[in-house]
Amino acid sequence: MAALTSLLAPYYIPILLGLAGLQLLIILFLWYNHAEVRRLEGRIKRLAETGEGHDLTAVLARFHDLGEIKKALEQVQEKAADLQVGLEKSFSRMGLFRFNAFPDTGSDLSFALALLNREGHGFILTSLYARDETRVFIKPVHGGRSTYRLSEEEEKALAMALGLLTPEKAAS
Repeated sequence: MAALTSLLAPYYIPILLGLAGLQLLIILFLWYNHAEVRRLEGRIKRLAETGEGHDLTAVLARFHDLGEIKKALEQVQEKAADLQVGLEKSFSRMGLFRFNAFPDTGSDLSFALALLNREGHGFILTSLYARDETRVFIKPVHGGRSTYRLSEEEEKALAMALGLLTPEKAAS
C-alpha cells in the first residue's frame, strides 16, 4: 500500500492540472460553437436581406447547407452536454493534509486526502505510516459530510477540499 501511495504522490498536481486543462478545452469548444452559431445567424440575416440578383436555387442550396450545419451543431451540443455531465460527476475538489501520526517516525509521512465532486460527494483516504507498518483507511463523504467520525487531520483535508480552509492555515 505504501508503494501505491508513493507512486501516486508525485502525480497529484499533474492530475489536477489535466482535469483543469480538460475543463478549459471544453469551455473553449463551447465558446467556438457559440461564435459559429452567431456567424451563421449573421449569414442567414444577410441572405434574407439581399434577395436581388440571386438565383433562387442558389439561395435554397444555402438554406439546405445551413440545415445540415444546424444538425451537426446540435449533435456537437449534445456531446458537449454529455461531457459536462461527466465533468460534474468527476472529482474536482481536493484537500491533502500531511502529518506525523507517530512521534517515533520523525517525518510527515502520514496523510489524509479528500477527493470530492461538485456536490461534495466522494471520499477521504487516510494513510497512517509507522516504522513497521502502514495502515490505509477510506471514509465516504456525502454532501460535504461523512457518516464516520473524522480525525482532526481528516477534518482539515475535508475543509480544504470544500474550500473552507487554505493549506497555509491547515499547517498551523
